[in-house]
Amino acid sequence: MKNTAVKIATILLMITLLFGCLDGRELSELEIVVGIGIDSADDPDSIKLTAQVVNVSQLGLSGSGGDPDSKPYWNAATTGTTIFEAIRQITHKTGNRLFVPHCEVVIYSKDVAKQGLYKHLDFFLRAIEMRLTSFILIAEGKAGEVLDAKPQTEELPAVNIYNLVKSYGFTSHLYDVTLKEFSSRLISEATAPVAPLIKVVQEGENKDVQVMGLAVFKEDKMIDELNMDETRGLLWVINEVKSGVLIVPTPEESGVAVFEIETAKGKVKPEITDDGKIIMHIDIKLQANLSEQTTAEKLARPEIFEKLQDNMSEVVVQEIMSAYEKSSKTGSDIFGFGDMIHKKYNKKWHEQLEEDWEEIYKTIEFDIKVDSKITKTNLLKNPVTQKLGG
Repeated sequence: MKNTAVKIATILLMITLLFGCLDGRELSELEIVVGIGIDSADDPDSIKLTAQVVNVSQLGLSGSGGDPDSKPYWNAATTGTTIFEAIRQITHKTGNRLFVPHCEVVIYSKDVAKQGLYKHLDFFLRAIEMRLTSFILIAEGKAGEVLDAKPQTEELPAVNIYNLVKSYGFTSHLYDVTLKEFSSRLISEATAPVAPLIKVVQEGENKDVQVMGLAVFKEDKMIDELNMDETRGLLWVINEVKSGVLIVPTPEESGVAVFEIETAKGKVKPEITDDGKIIMHIDIKLQANLSEQTTAEKLARPEIFEKLQDNMSEVVVQEIMSAYEKSSKTGSDIFGFGDMIHKKYNKKWHEQLEEDWEEIYKTIEFDIKVDSKITKTNLLKNPVTQKLGG
């Protein structure tokens, strides 16, 4: 909470120093927005927009004598036929214009995403003040409700969501997609857009949020979802695995070995054979540490390491193929294979592949090589269960 207060204070100081660049607007005329949610409205031609505005007077006072009924944020909501109209309508409630350069997240409800995001995305890409590094997410329920789920460790729900997405990136079970990344995929000739899924969860008397995979799009419409393992299958290929945990069976299959991913590198080379087959050559190099085991087997032996490394490689291949098999059902090229082929085989792409890529994508063959290495066993060479006679 202190970090958030310091961050907002820094923002306020910067705005104060640079207010001359803001068309003469005074600090008192600004409402700092940290998150925006877009939901369907009762009128099918309109959308409901929720803007999370910082309540500066209450920031940093939670649990320290502040008004218990006051929040450090205010979710101002209104409807409009466009994003820009809705944002302008909110000024009738706030009394001030919204200041969006520090918006951390833009969240669309799943029903809006299924209808299509083209017309609800243009404003964020066009607005000079908007950051293209803001994360885009898809809400299982209402986007406005996600922005009102108050966590225990963070004062501003939108900032909590931003931090949550970043932290999940280090588990490599989530892809932190920015507005820039989403729009780049959207205008691509072949690559399908994706965005993290988020939902509200009830924990006792409190509501919190949870990310749970990726939404998959065909053009601007959401058509499918990837679970956590399928998401990491995508990340192996696009070289976005940063860390995380791999759980593999032990050689005797009496338990599992748990590995922490230390480094991972992925490279892809497309090939079109003389008979017209498309083969994607995928090379993954993986280093991991043995962090835990649930068996009495003595795993810290060279011959056992070889088997464990093979098991790790097999898990990686399974995750990649499960992601491809899910995406091939809808012909959604989440990996960007089409763009890779276009780059290497420009003429063939335009003459033979581009028009029917959705169907051709379903016929791709794979040559996957995974080089897994166990680098450390941490402090223990023998399992505790063996010492205890378990």
